[in-house]
Amino acid sequence: MSKRMSKTLAAEIATRTLEVINPANRTVALAAALRRHGFDPNAAELPAAPTERAELLTWLLATYAPRE
Repeated sequence: MSKRMSKTLAAEIATRTLEVINPANRTVALAAALRRHGFDPNAAELPAAPTERAELLTWLLATYAPRE
C-alpha cells in the first residue's frame, strides 16, 4: 500500500464513523469513508461495530499509516 493516511484524516474518519447512530452500520460507514479517500478497506480486517474513538484512531493509523 503506497498511500499513507495522515493523523488529521484518521481523526476525521474516526469521528465521522462514530457519528453513525446504529453501531451495526459503523463498519459500512468506515469502509465507505476509506474508499472515498482512496484507501482499500479490503486490505485489512475492519473492526466490527467500533465504539471507541481512540481505539478506532489507533487502528486506522496502525493499518493505513504504519511507521517504518
